Amino acid sequence: MNSWSEGYFTDSTYTYGYYRELSPNFMRWCLLLNGIVAPESTEESFHCELGFGQGISANIHAAATPGKYFGTDFNPAHANLANELAKASESGAKFFEDSFEEFSEREDLPQFDSIGLHGIWSWISAENRKHIMEIARRHLKSGGMLYNSYNCLPGWAPAAPLRELLSIYDRYSGKSGAASGRVEPALKFVEEMINAKPAYLNLAPNFAKTFENIKKHNPDYLAHEYLNLDWDLMYFADVVEISQEFKLDFAATASPLEIVDRLNFSAQAIEFLRKIDNPIIKEQTRDYFINRQFRKDIFVRGIRRITAIERLEKILEMRYVLLYPPENIPLKFPSPLGEVQLAEEAYRPILEFLAEDSYRPKTFGEYLKLNPRKNANNILEVVIILVNGNHIMPCQSEAAVKLVKKPCERLNAHICERSKFEDTINFLASPVTGGGINVNLFNRIFLAQYKAGNKTAAKIAAESWKIFSRQGQKLIRDGKAIETPEENLAYMEKLAENFLTKQLPIFKALAL
Repeated sequence: MNSWSEGYFTDSTYTYGYYRELSPNFMRWCLLLNGIVAPESTEESFHCELGFGQGISANIHAAATPGKYFGTDFNPAHANLANELAKASESGAKFFEDSFEEFSEREDLPQFDSIGLHGIWSWISAENRKHIMEIARRHLKSGGMLYNSYNCLPGWAPAAPLRELLSIYDRYSGKSGAASGRVEPALKFVEEMINAKPAYLNLAPNFAKTFENIKKHNPDYLAHEYLNLDWDLMYFADVVEISQEFKLDFAATASPLEIVDRLNFSAQAIEFLRKIDNPIIKEQTRDYFINRQFRKDIFVRGIRRITAIERLEKILEMRYVLLYPPENIPLKFPSPLGEVQLAEEAYRPILEFLAEDSYRPKTFGEYLKLNPRKNANNILEVVIILVNGNHIMPCQSEAAVKLVKKPCERLNAHICERSKFEDTINFLASPVTGGGINVNLFNRIFLAQYKAGNKTAAKIAAESWKIFSRQGQKLIRDGKAIETPEENLAYMEKLAENFLTKQLPIFKALAL
């Protein structure tokens, strides 16, 4: 193992994920939802992502957020791709391969409006956590936001012995080679142990079920998640205590639905939680009721609160954009209390309103003017649920959209060009939302063809099929490969027609 990696796997690269919670615009909205204000990004703003992985989120946000981005990830392969994407977008982002200690000691860092780290905290040493907090102490502005997500207790307590066993086997078995290749022997060892019926299974009946679930994951993900030397589980209150030492106060979670108590807790639980005055005790107790395994927390240096009336007004006067055709949005979703069925009469009119005028971003203040008998607080709950489900997203100001439109166009063009050869980056940057939008391979190829001047389904299909056929690929219909070139082209044209009629209007509204 390389000494510079400090127990963290660097011989396999991380997944190409995108995480909206790292978006400064989304962080600000989550704070506003909790009655806390943060300044909007401007050309003079600075943002940072620590441990950026493949750099997908970091580059999308660097392109789609006014200001400049910095970041570090000590895996050179990660930093290499991140800088390639930054060069393509011309966002001016600066990405390094420093350790957290090296990054904390840099003298060329500005004061940041936001710092984000996703899935880093639990997998690094206590010393590295201290370096992260030192970066925040030295470089986070007053009023600045820090997003930190981490595995937590009590929810992880039952699975912790499984993770420990996998890690111990990997460390002491003498297996070598790429981390992802060492996952299989570790999994095989645990599977054989489970089949031998150890007494521990009588005390932890979910142990075998948890093991079956993790086997389904990507080997690279499992290597990073389960085989690292460091893996510290903390309670929420522990993270708060560490953060407060560096003048960071817990402000909100980046999971909007958690603010709606009736969708998370029974009436008895709500009554119990109401009796708790201390906010830290209350938040920690909520984790027990939900049996939470993963937290998405936003901390602020110097919280400034606003009144409930101002909060409601600001949320409803912000623009929102629909991400999918209304008919594709399910009116049910899982919650800690089970599946929730939404009222058709409450949600469909709002979705149709957002789809009007070619999906133009709109405010819910506009909706209330058209429907004056509607209750603003009821509308707020609808907004929370739709944002939580990633069906709609809050928008940046029109001034911000103008500032970042060109970097987004350049980054998206680069990602679409890469899609001709590999299907790895599945997100494009929206200047409207300040974040990433999931766009599948077909629609990325179709979008590139449309922008190249092919405006009909026939022309888009013909040019797109050339790309797929050169790679020896066949389209899949009803679970079966389509065999002849003629049938493939005909089916491709149907997909292109759907793109033009269903997807393109949304993509235009998102300025993709």
